[in-house]
Amino acid sequence: MMRLYNFAFGPYPQRLTIYLAEKGLADVELIRLEPPSGKGNWPPAAIEHLSPSGSLPIIVDDDGTVVGQSLAILEYIEDTRSGLDMRGNTPRDRARTREVTTVVDEALTFFGVWARYGSRLSRGTDHESRATAEIGAERYFEKLRLTDRMIASAEFIAGDTVTTADCVAMAALHFILSFYGVPIPSDCSRLSDWYARFSRRPSAPTCDYPSEQHAFALGLMAQTGIRIPV
Repeated sequence: MMRLYNFAFGPYPQRLTIYLAEKGLADVELIRLEPPSGKGNWPPAAIEHLSPSGSLPIIVDDDGTVVGQSLAILEYIEDTRSGLDMRGNTPRDRARTREVTTVVDEALTFFGVWARYGSRLSRGTDHESRATAEIGAERYFEKLRLTDRMIASAEFIAGDTVTTADCVAMAALHFILSFYGVPIPSDCSRLSDWYARFSRRPSAPTCDYPSEQHAFALGLMAQTGIRIPV
């Protein structure tokens, strides 16, 4: 049985959680670890020999294959497990899935810059920088608007069937909205409509965050004095 080492929350761990629910895989053993709470206690012994970076998620397959990094894990499972094809049924569909996934992943990277250099979670560290936070926020919203323009009238974010792009986008937007309190821009109507639809699916994540961290993270826009650009 494949083993998945993962956290309970966060955009990268939640990609896998949503994906496994949509894929309907039952032969995966989930090993849930607690996020690091301080220096010197990470990585835990359970993954120390598996990941040079100590990052999660990580999968270990039956034959001993180890894969880290969430997008690589999604690709690996699609290549090695049967069931619902979540990359798309045609070359065109698969290219569309990769396009949307890439843009959403870039958006999440820029949001990470905004949060890392502007959030109260980073106060008192060497990372605090209003100018850098502003750049990250501006580029984040640009990528959301690009994603909105890429969405057609289909039910799912990359087409007529659920794909890994839906899993990546839902994990990112849910975390950013519920943990940091940053909404989807009002002019991204198609993206907002998709988010509302997908939020009703059984695979949609819940808001299960450590209370202390959550209190510091909420209200990122007010913390950094950044408004949604128009």
